Amino acid sequence: MDTARSPTSPRKPLALPSTHKPIGLAELEAPLDYSFYNMTSLQEVSDNEARVGAKAANPILPKKSTNQKLSKSKCLKLNNNCLSEIGDIKEVASGLFEDVDSVAWLDLSFNELTKVDDILLQFPNLQILYLHGNQFSNMAEIEKLAKIPTLKKLSLHGNPIENEKGYKYIVMSMLPGIQTLDFSRITKADRRTAATLEGMNKNLKKRRGKPKTEED
Repeated sequence: MDTARSPTSPRKPLALPSTHKPIGLAELEAPLDYSFYNMTSLQEVSDNEARVGAKAANPILPKKSTNQKLSKSKCLKLNNNCLSEIGDIKEVASGLFEDVDSVAWLDLSFNELTKVDDILLQFPNLQILYLHGNQFSNMAEIEKLAKIPTLKKLSLHGNPIENEKGYKYIVMSMLPGIQTLDFSRITKADRRTAATLEGMNKNLKKRRGKPKTEED
């Protein structure tokens, strides 16, 4: 027996995605890119124009322009230059960013850096730091980064320290807060290995520092 099909209620039209974007969204997404300018000093930033990506609605003008707009981005790319000192990076960044303390990502890869400048400790929200392809040869310099509690992602490959035995686990033990090293996520197994090696090294140092007795 056929039953009368009840009339269906008209479907509501599907809501189209909003085309409205919050003001400054493009600047927030796009990093300020000063890479591949062959700069030897950060003071040369003012002589170059930041590349902010195709999505940027308002490309940043050169710093020397009177029409300059400060960026709302949280990323500064200075990679592939010839920088050996970055002591004035906070000062330079202050002239580029609307809120320099909100900077969360610094790319300093492929430069000539040999030391971790204390100025990096003055970026209170720094989470990502690229230092690969530089000239770091002393692990003591990398240990300074332990004073950046917000740091989560770090790259160091391509530096002389990479040739040190157990390099990866030494860095992990010095910087227990990082989650990614050299673009690889740190696993629980990695942390256990790092903890084991750290314990072995501490015991070895104690033995070396223990005075010899007559029985020895």
